[in-house]
Amino acid sequence: MKTMNKALLGAAALMMLPGMAAADVGVGVRASTLGLGVELGMPLTDKLNVRAGINRISRDNDQTIDNIDYTATLDFSSTNLMLDFHPFEGSFHLTAGYLMSSNKLSATATPAAGVTIGNTTYTPAEIGRIDASIEFGSGPYVGFGWGNLPASGLGFSLEVGLVQMGVPDVNFSVSDPNNLNAVTQADINAEIANMQADLDEFEQYPVISLGLSYGF
Repeated sequence: MKTMNKALLGAAALMMLPGMAAADVGVGVRASTLGLGVELGMPLTDKLNVRAGINRISRDNDQTIDNIDYTATLDFSSTNLMLDFHPFEGSFHLTAGYLMSSNKLSATATPAAGVTIGNTTYTPAEIGRIDASIEFGSGPYVGFGWGNLPASGLGFSLEVGLVQMGVPDVNFSVSDPNNLNAVTQADINAEIANMQADLDEFEQYPVISLGLSYGF
């Protein structure tokens, strides 16, 4: 929330920017909570622009999910198609569109002490290694911001919005090197439900982006 407030305060300074002449096409780069991206935009009317982009980031990001510590890799990859409506023919715009996501978090854990899976506490010997993956869905996007991608010359942008990703898809498995088969399927199913509950916040994913563009 503090980050969102800072972004909104920064955006207020851009509200007074005058409108800029539209170019035939604009290209831009962005840094956002979806990763680093490039995009292409063009005007449809004096007030309506269309832009398409790709976003990508991959990094190690250790996570604690349902009280289990994981070594995790976050791999965000998405494409988007957006319509920007400029009601005052200036830099301020309202945006609606769709994000096609292949965003995924892959995680492993090798507990050194007993951990609870589902409704049962298991020893490290009974568990061995845990493998989990979390896949985030695609969905519609709405937002607002300042900037005009197809505008002539060099431009800057700031945008704040939300993607409706839906409930993440969780996979969870246990690799038991001792073949004890101690972890029951019922507990695995319960653990998946617990993980999904912990990830409810990702149903609506906030997007904050800063961009640099050039119109030809």
